Amino acid sequence: MRKYLFVVLSLSLACKKEVIPDPEAAVLIAPENNNNCSTAIVISDQQSQVNFSWEDALHTDEYELVVRDIVTNVDQKKITLRLLSSLVLNRGKQYAWWVNSKSDQTETVTKSEVRTFYLEGVQTPTHFPFPAQLISPENNAQVSLEEGELSLSWEGSDLDNDIANYDVYLGLDADDLILVAENLTVTSVRASLNADEYYYWRILTRDEKGNISYSPVGFFRTSL
Repeated sequence: MRKYLFVVLSLSLACKKEVIPDPEAAVLIAPENNNNCSTAIVISDQQSQVNFSWEDALHTDEYELVVRDIVTNVDQKKITLRLLSSLVLNRGKQYAWWVNSKSDQTETVTKSEVRTFYLEGVQTPTHFPFPAQLISPENNAQVSLEEGELSLSWEGSDLDNDIANYDVYLGLDADDLILVAENLTVTSVRASLNADEYYYWRILTRDEKGNISYSPVGFFRTSL
């Protein structure tokens, strides 16, 4: 009997699968969020070299640096084994950046937080406002309406500190959003919505010089 139990226990241990941990998210160091990237190395009137760095992430074999032109949504990517990398970027533009952690043991890719920065150009008279950060509701959240209404809120920032107002776009189709509120000087608005629907929304930020930026499109679902 003891021999039988020993055989069963040995087989169960042999069949137990090894748990492979997912790579952890890298903690970003530089450039800082909503920074003018004054430490960039100027190469020409049109371009500068920007240095990126982050902390070591557990269970990670390589990192993928992703830098996105916020206006064109074009990404530049660079694979590295180190905790720093650099890219040559066009000056006078806004960028978002993040780091993907990858492992040889799993196909799971873990994304870090997303930061934004403005790369100074030549004799820039004004800075564009950074894209607004959508605060509430969170992406893919299911929310309850209060008497058929929901409060939308966001945060804005600008290196010149001259944000003038915001426009709110909302709709049932991400590619066909409707202007529902404009020239707001506050960072929240209540919207009348239908129950059991998927909604998409984004914020336009406008500064006193007339420069504008668009937030990413957020989405959420209303409860029955």
